[in-house]
Amino acid sequence: MSAHIGQYEGLFLINAAHAGGSWDAARQEVEHILGRANAEILHLRKWDERRLAYPIDGHKRGVYALAFFRCEGPKVAGIERDVQLSANIIRVLITKADHLALSDVEQMVPQQPIVDEHSGRGHRRTHDRPSERPPEPISEPELTA
Repeated sequence: MSAHIGQYEGLFLINAAHAGGSWDAARQEVEHILGRANAEILHLRKWDERRLAYPIDGHKRGVYALAFFRCEGPKVAGIERDVQLSANIIRVLITKADHLALSDVEQMVPQQPIVDEHSGRGHRRTHDRPSERPPEPISEPELTA
């Protein structure tokens, strides 16, 4: 009995030193991993190169590759395992993409990076600070006899 063939979107995080030196070599590695799972690659392209929010396995930068492919559902776990064994692909995120058409994927563009929010780390913003005034003294009710 054949497993259901689904459409998937995979975002591969590739070591920037490997992908930056030769995008073709990085592309071939992604194609090789997808090929091992007998995946039909519908679309594969370099997505973006970014500084990572935190170091992953000592890497501070990474190149993202976006792949849109078809394969049998159980073989997705094999793709994820092959990525874990790869020296050049740091991580992968694979999601079902049955709702996307190939034309939608081809029109996708990376979002522009947000201004570095980490540059103010360790500094409190004054407008977020509560008022520095001392609390008002609480007056006790007077006792009348």
